[in-house]
Amino acid sequence: MTTCSAWSDPGAAGDNLYIPRSCYQPFINWVWDAYDFDKGDWDDGFGWDQPCDVARPLARAFNGLWCLEYSAPDWWNESYDKPIINWAGRYARDNIDELDGRCGTINGPFATTRWGLFIDNWTQLKLPFFFRSTVSMRAATIIHEARHASWKGHDNGPDDSSWGYNGAWRYHVCWVSWFLNQCTNSSAAMKTAARQRANQILDNNFTTDPGFRLDANGFDV
Repeated sequence: MTTCSAWSDPGAAGDNLYIPRSCYQPFINWVWDAYDFDKGDWDDGFGWDQPCDVARPLARAFNGLWCLEYSAPDWWNESYDKPIINWAGRYARDNIDELDGRCGTINGPFATTRWGLFIDNWTQLKLPFFFRSTVSMRAATIIHEARHASWKGHDNGPDDSSWGYNGAWRYHVCWVSWFLNQCTNSSAAMKTAARQRANQILDNNFTTDPGFRLDANGFDV
């Protein structure tokens, strides 16, 4: 990267596992349009000219999107009557106006979404999203941001007041629970990272504790 830089092991992050799937030109063409990527938001070192280089942000974003779109055993069924793992990609595509790459700081927010009337709506992915999270954690972050893009903010600072508020943190944890239980094309390491992050959220990001945590199969404990 030319204007900002960071690094994390693409093997440990799951990028080496997922890049043979996302580095497929028909997928790249489809996801580029579906999430309204623009060259100006992903060039200058972010990977526009090297979309399969897992040292760069764009390839890592593609991996997260592949995980979001195809983790359900019957991924082609995106009905909202199905579990969130089926329709998460559809929901993100329907609500995220554009997906942009930005620097931020390595210890800052993973992503930011802006929404409202008469303004440019966008979702920006930042350095921690690319280089401090695994592929599965990125997928969960995207559905989190999609909930914001549907004009649902946090109602207690950076936290949600309760599970019943049905905000971005609930969407985040719900996706992870189904990923743990249903996904067969990932890895144990990806599931462990996603579970640890979900339980951290349950520990810290609800004003009223939801009263459960996730086990290795995505069930309440």
